[in-house]
Amino acid sequence: MARISKRTRKKGTVYKAEIRMKGHPYLSQTFDRLSDAQRWAEDTESTLRSGGYVGEAPPDDMAFSKALDRYELEVSSQKRPNTRAREITSANILRESFSRLNLKEITPARVAAFRDKRLQSVGPSTLQKDLALLSHLYTIARMEWALEINNPVAAIRKPAKPSGRLRLLSKDEARNLLGICKTSRNKKLYHYVQLLLHTGMRPSEAAGVAWGQVNIDARIIDLTITKTKPRRVPLTIKAIEILLDIMPEKCNSKDSVFLPENISVTVQRRPNLFFRRAFDNAIKKAKIEDFHMHDLRHTAASYLLMAGVDLRTLAEILGHSTMQMVQRYTHLLDDHKIKAIDQLAGLGD
Repeated sequence: MARISKRTRKKGTVYKAEIRMKGHPYLSQTFDRLSDAQRWAEDTESTLRSGGYVGEAPPDDMAFSKALDRYELEVSSQKRPNTRAREITSANILRESFSRLNLKEITPARVAAFRDKRLQSVGPSTLQKDLALLSHLYTIARMEWALEINNPVAAIRKPAKPSGRLRLLSKDEARNLLGICKTSRNKKLYHYVQLLLHTGMRPSEAAGVAWGQVNIDARIIDLTITKTKPRRVPLTIKAIEILLDIMPEKCNSKDSVFLPENISVTVQRRPNLFFRRAFDNAIKKAKIEDFHMHDLRHTAASYLLMAGVDLRTLAEILGHSTMQMVQRYTHLLDDHKIKAIDQLAGLGD
């Protein structure tokens, strides 16, 4: 899309033509006459749309550090805040490993060596994120930057994806944990944990909610920025009580439900970090083994399923984009199925 702006300088008026087109680098030229700027913009856009290249010939190769900087500017910057924050971490790791190389010098053997070394300090899931970023960088470089390069990630073995972890709170554990949360120095920890248990929201979703997203009368929280697509989260009566308990008499729609006004950039990116230390301390005091904050979401989902909620509705409540994501909970129904099949006892006797 072309844009022409008028600029006044000491020597007179000039016209700057700028072109930003998906799949092509940013282009600009300055002209003394408006007609020349318009003609250049029209001709350049026509050339780009027909598959041509404007400016210097496309490079045969590119330094990895330069390619990564460009990827972060053109691609990562357009993604959701949480995704961008995660990609910054992966980009820093990749930059340390490959910064002295050009793209063509990063061979499958070098990527395999990176994989093996990285697995000594992180799990398969983290490594998969690093490799996904590296792979997509090569895809963008080939398809949008006109580089004739092969993707080295495509030629190596990937670590097996770990099976979905599923740790639930029993009702006694939940009661004990909530009792301890009430005594926390973080005065909103109890309300936060309760809300997670009564909505199944992701920890960062719940921690980052603003009062303008809460509709008490309709019993919903409107999540406009989520890991997947926007959704409306239904609230239980208990969740309503939790929110009313901490709702100020006067609050701006942009005011956060849980977070203070002045928070670090890190907490802005991952709001649940505001509760991390207090939650971990509560878990230790409750003597609950192998339980993380995200498991509160698993707990809510599991109890919903065991209460008879169908998988499709559960997926919509949780915000899962595929049914496969909720299939992990179905084994919890085994006991229910056995009790149900026992109703056939005596049939035919």
